[in-house]
Amino acid sequence: MSDAPRILRFYGDTDFITGLRALAATMVVMIHTGALVNFGALGQAITSAGKYGVDIFFVISGYTIARTFTEAKNYQSYLTRRILRIVPLYWLAIAVAILLWRTGAFALPYWMQELGSQPDLYNFLMHLSMLSYLDYRVANSLLGVEWTIPIEVFWYVCLPLLLHFTKSIPKAVGGILVLLVLTGGLSYASKQLFGTSQPIKWSPIAHGHLFVVGAAAFYLRERFAEGGSGRAAFWIGGAVLVFLTALLLDFGGRSELLALSTAAMIVWATPQRVAWLTRPLTLPPMLFLGSISYSIYLLHMLVLQVMQGFALLPQAGLAQFLVVYSVTVALSTGTYLLVEKPTNRMGRRLAEAGQLAGSTVLPKVEN
Repeated sequence: MSDAPRILRFYGDTDFITGLRALAATMVVMIHTGALVNFGALGQAITSAGKYGVDIFFVISGYTIARTFTEAKNYQSYLTRRILRIVPLYWLAIAVAILLWRTGAFALPYWMQELGSQPDLYNFLMHLSMLSYLDYRVANSLLGVEWTIPIEVFWYVCLPLLLHFTKSIPKAVGGILVLLVLTGGLSYASKQLFGTSQPIKWSPIAHGHLFVVGAAAFYLRERFAEGGSGRAAFWIGGAVLVFLTALLLDFGGRSELLALSTAAMIVWATPQRVAWLTRPLTLPPMLFLGSISYSIYLLHMLVLQVMQGFALLPQAGLAQFLVVYSVTVALSTGTYLLVEKPTNRMGRRLAEAGQLAGSTVLPKVEN
């Protein structure tokens, strides 16, 4: 482990989740560049599935929240670590975007034009406060993907208080149904009041069920850690089949199937049980891309828009994907080393300091 390249993240028998992060980030870049749209119905289906990479990220985040919280000594140390994992790079990207769009040298992002927002102080402060989902006009106006980050922070804060609902499948299903019904009701009300459900689509409530699914996967993985390899192979085989079907075919319900199959892989997959799955997901290139996946996700639209502004991109398609992806990976390697890793280390140090200081301990969820 000590001889491995310092850029890679290692988590033992869950290293394959880092590979899933790489896949999710790549999917998001594919849809924004129209990667395979010129390759017939199959290519279009794969490209359009890119928007569901966000759902995969949310499921993985729910798993990570549950795992980090149960490993922490108290809520303060847990939250410190999670916030410093995600916020510094987000703030940097937002600041860069504001500066770029205010120069007037580039066309304003799609959602900024569509919803009539501006790269002004109000927009900047709404993003810095992590409350941009309260005004859908600015929620996704700067990067084209940043709407997800305040949602992550919202569930970082709230999900630990709800983890007891994810200890069993019936409770988790009940929690998911409550969130889905609440989302449906709020979407209807939003359409009546504002003529659009967009304020709810970019809100934490609309995606809470995915975080609950991920948290439930954490507890189920612990429960089935000693299960037989035959049953695990059955569930994993089914999950992979469902995942590939949702990836390759365009039909309703793809989002839900990709989320549930991701959760099933998290629950059952180990190198000992299904090496045929974990081995490709833990190859060094996949671990590398998964380690920098947050930077890839957050920065690729900036790369795309800036390169478009300088007329440096080929037409949408595979060539554009390869150019944007390559530049984004190079840039993300730098931001990972210069921003993410130092702030992650700071978060761990502050979390440890908070534990040693004996901060108020919240009741833990029994595993």
